[in-house]
Amino acid sequence: MSTVRVRRYSADGAFYESDEIAPEDLRGDSAEAEGGFVWIGLTDPDPAPVESFGVAVGLHPLIRDDIAGARQQPKVQWFDDQLFIVLRVPHSVDGESETMSELYVFARPGILITIGSRGGGEGFDVAGALDGAYPTVLGLGTLGAVHAIVARVVRAYLAVARDIEEDLGELEDQVFDETQQDDTLRIYRLRRRIGRVDRAVTTLAVAFENSRDKLVDYSRVHPGLAPYVIDLIEDLAGAARLANDQRSALDGVISSHENAVASEQNSDSRTISAFAALLAIPAVVAGLYGMNFTDLPVTGWRYGWVVIIAFIACLELWAYIALKRRHWF
Repeated sequence: MSTVRVRRYSADGAFYESDEIAPEDLRGDSAEAEGGFVWIGLTDPDPAPVESFGVAVGLHPLIRDDIAGARQQPKVQWFDDQLFIVLRVPHSVDGESETMSELYVFARPGILITIGSRGGGEGFDVAGALDGAYPTVLGLGTLGAVHAIVARVVRAYLAVARDIEEDLGELEDQVFDETQQDDTLRIYRLRRRIGRVDRAVTTLAVAFENSRDKLVDYSRVHPGLAPYVIDLIEDLAGAARLANDQRSALDGVISSHENAVASEQNSDSRTISAFAALLAIPAVVAGLYGMNFTDLPVTGWRYGWVVIIAFIACLELWAYIALKRRHWF
């Protein structure tokens, strides 16, 4: 179900909420003049209203095309003084998997617009992100609000990373514990999970790093905003490094798992071959004496069969000791 929320923030970070979008809210001029901004939050809107809404607000045509196309990769774009960000937000389902919802953030002086999708779940709580920010940050204008939103997204990725870290620890213990059963499916599910998070957060971190100079220049309107912008970029870079490290750690676990499986299979093959060798000795000897040749050793002696059995037993014992020394058993 489509929902709309409207808030008008003042320069001190305080706000009041409205149920309707006033014409002056679409421009944001009066809010900017007062040192604040207007936030308009849309959730699961229909395509047609978004297009007309974008025209009324003055969204760049390329931004409207991206929103209409959906399924965009994380990115940061500038169109004159218009900042457009695409975010993919993880939502934990059961501690072992995540769904991803999309969030589009449009910011310019005096107005902040977010367009989110629930992605089959509850979606990203933009209002909660703004409520959790320091009033002084929101008092720094739309870029301060953008910082609050993206910082909450980064924390969502870090929460997922903590869950993944626990799973990695359990898998490492399992791979090196011979008493536990193999769980290949779990390993590859975790690999897929890490891959999704790694791609999303790394792409976003690179996009913000590439826009570092533009973001810092944009923040000069509010001198106190620059440290928050730099901190956000560094937090994203740290989250990206963590995701990359977890991918490398999982690759190491998979490599160890494959080596352990190969070693176990090799051990099984040697054991089977050793038993086959032990069974082959009496079979070969019995086969030779079963041919009824007249000149075979001890065949003409009454107790020759005892000698043959003793000979087979000695060969079996010798073969067993030799194979045992080579750890084929």
